[in-house]
Amino acid sequence: MTPALLTPRLLLRPLEHEDSLALADLLNRPEVARGLCTIPKPFTALHASAMILMIRASEARGLEFVWAVENSEGDVVGQIGLRQTHPSSAKLGYAFLPEFWGQGLGSEAVQAVLDWAARQASFITIEAEAHHDNPASLHLLEKLGFVQKGPIQRFSLAQQGQIPLMAFQKSLNDAVQLAVA
Repeated sequence: MTPALLTPRLLLRPLEHEDSLALADLLNRPEVARGLCTIPKPFTALHASAMILMIRASEARGLEFVWAVENSEGDVVGQIGLRQTHPSSAKLGYAFLPEFWGQGLGSEAVQAVLDWAARQASFITIEAEAHHDNPASLHLLEKLGFVQKGPIQRFSLAQQGQIPLMAFQKSLNDAVQLAVA
């Protein structure tokens, strides 16, 4: 089960079925959707509801952990998650409403998830991808210790074609060793 995580300005809590409309609004934003590969366009509340059901099934098996990101007013301003890609690796994904960009909320949420993941014995490596033309996301990942692995291409459902991304990787071994020392 995905645990709730609290930061100074945010509550990261498991996605609920009641989040379907907020999730659809977030993932339908053109500025958000252009860098996402697995989200169709349009992305409806029905899509979001089905996505939440699939996430719940993966969470029950310990393969995926996804949080709704709420600000101090209780508004859902984003979502963030980890999906297991290999027995010891997970892929990080996140999206925030554009009106909340540039406030450090992404860094705060990603750091909370990384701190949580470092305490989990199953994840040693976290992978991430960012659109090549998204300097804020590229900077966020580098600032939090991700290392560029190189450019890649992925098929985007929203754009119905290949999009250029930068692949990143972060080892959690260093964080665990620091926490133990």
